[in-house]
Parts: sequence; structure tokens; C-alpha cells
Amino acid sequence: MEVKPTLRRALVSDIEAISNIALGSLPLDPQWPYRFPLASVYPEDHKKFTRMRYTEYFANQVQGVSYIMLAELPSNEDPSIKKPIAFAIWQLPGSHIQPVEVEAKSAINSPSDHLDRRDANPARMTAFRKAICKAKEEWFDKKFGESQMCLTTLATYPDYMRRGAGKALCEWGIKKAVSDKLAAVTLFSSPMGKPLYTKLGFRQVGMVHTQVEGEEEFPDFPGMILELK
Repeated sequence: MEVKPTLRRALVSDIEAISNIALGSLPLDPQWPYRFPLASVYPEDHKKFTRMRYTEYFANQVQGVSYIMLAELPSNEDPSIKKPIAFAIWQLPGSHIQPVEVEAKSAINSPSDHLDRRDANPARMTAFRKAICKAKEEWFDKKFGESQMCLTTLATYPDYMRRGAGKALCEWGIKKAVSDKLAAVTLFSSPMGKPLYTKLGFRQVGMVHTQVEGEEEFPDFPGMILELK
């Protein structure tokens, strides 16, 4: 019988494991190599700033803005050891609509892009953030306001994919949203993740288009919602 993943809230001590999961899985999402086209040229920058990004998410968790859940399974190398193999970051109610004075600075729930990093394309990173923020406001925030749980990241280490971790992490968020009597669960999907979200009842409400002026390359990815009754 296949072992089901166990879930727990992530701790600051899990930052290395979460960074490794992100580095192993997120490059499979087209928007990741689009924003970080020089990751293989500057691997140390890529590792350093990825770790910094998730360290900032942990700071947000302390402030009650984000909630980071971790999935564990027995290690492929040593089944007696539980290994973190997937994580989800949820943006919680109370952080979606930013006051004007916060928007004028940097949004509390939005880790810095660190545009000076050598592995990234700054113009693409800026275009990506602008497009996704606009879509979130139009499709999610205007309709649901603070009555939503927003899944900002879902990542599973490739060696442990298709073993139920992503589904379990999504179902945890849906159950919490229902328990908290929220109106919806919202997210932006990768092409690989869309079949899972569709199976869980999410529907596509639009397609985010990110493109830098003068470039031919662009990633499109869907915004999806699960309205709760």
C-alpha cells in the first residue's frame, strides 16, 4: 500500500529543504526559466536568492500574512526517515487589499524581486509582477476581497511527484477556507498543475500574458478560482 504524505506547518528550520524543493521543481514551470534565464550560468546567485525569497515568506508567516505547509514522505534513500518533499504557500485573509500607505512602499506579502541578481532578466521579472498583480486585483480581489485563500506557490520535488503531496496540500487549503467560511480559493496555475486544480473543482477565469516590449518570448498561465458555498 502506498504511503500517504503527512502534512505539517513549516518551520524556519525547514528553509533549506524548501529552497531545495523549489530549485528542483519550479524550473519545470515555464515562467521560472523565463524570469531566470541565466540560472545555469550563475547557479550560486540562483540558489542564494531563492533561499532569500523563502526566508522572506517565513517572515510573512510570523506576521500572519502567509501560511506555509510542508508535505513529508519516507525518503527514497532511507524509508525510516521522513523527508520534506513538497510545500504550499498560502496568502491569508487580511492581506489581499493593501492600504495606500503600504502599496506606496513594498507590499508586505510580496518578497523582493532583487533585480540586481545576475541569474534573472530584470525586465521580465518586472513585467511578470506587474501582470500577475493586475490579474489578481481584477479577477480575485475585486470579487472576493479578503474572503479568499490564495495559493501563491505549490511545489513538489520531481522524484516524489504523483504521490499525492500536491493534492493533499491543496485539500488542506480548501478545508481551511471552508472552515473559515471564506468565499473562494484562488491561484495562478502552471501548465503542469492545471489538471490537478481542475480535478479539484477550480475553473479558469482568465489567462495572464507576460511579455516585454520588443521580445517575442512570453509565458501565458491561467488564473483559477474555486468558489465555496
